Amino acid sequence: MPRTLPRALAALASALLTPALLLSQAPAAAPAVITKVTADFGFVQTSGNTQVTTMNVGEKFTQQRGRFTLQQAFALVYGQQRDTVNTNNLRANVRGDYKIDNIFSLFVGGGFDRNTFAGIERRFEEQLGVAARLLAAVSDTVRVEGGGSVTQQIGTDGRQQNFPSARGAASWRHVFTPAAYFQQNVEFLPNMKESEDWRVNTESSIIAPLSAKIGLKLSYVVRFDNLPEPTFSKTDKLFTTGIQVTF
Repeated sequence: MPRTLPRALAALASALLTPALLLSQAPAAAPAVITKVTADFGFVQTSGNTQVTTMNVGEKFTQQRGRFTLQQAFALVYGQQRDTVNTNNLRANVRGDYKIDNIFSLFVGGGFDRNTFAGIERRFEEQLGVAARLLAAVSDTVRVEGGGSVTQQIGTDGRQQNFPSARGAASWRHVFTPAAYFQQNVEFLPNMKESEDWRVNTESSIIAPLSAKIGLKLSYVVRFDNLPEPTFSKTDKLFTTGIQVTF
């Protein structure tokens, strides 16, 4: 057999394998990063016969990187009549979601809230669970969540409570236009140590666009605690209006 034949075969094999080797060694493309920030502002002040100041401030940061999504949110409602504070409600949370497929994802997060007018000096919650997207239509999106949480709570009377909770939640978003939508959130948190101690949080909100990045936001929040701190009411209701800016 001529010596040129093996050499030719070796050259052909090298030509065929080299592109595959180069592709296998090339670094994978970095996932696209999608970042969204929204900020809410509302303010009312009166003077003269009455001196009332009320404001609500909120922000939400969301960043999606491939299968992973990071969310962080903050909300404050503060009210004062003359020199007396009559509303001081603070909530903050952070959460990470890992997308398993087009329906299911895992999430872990933590939250903090303070509402001294409901008897809560401070409350920390750590959550873990599974989320499922049941409906993803053009105009409607429905999600449900299930999992558990651990709560560390201190009341305004100094009483401290630590307990595990189950957690179930659902959300529905209906889109009118690309910038206008209605959203309903519901959350159920039963105390696993005390059967009578369970909470339900709901939020109904609607966004009406004023421009490409600015909209009018109306929100109605109900927080129900079946076993509130002593001398406090079971239900808190909060209606806010303001401007939402999207970056």
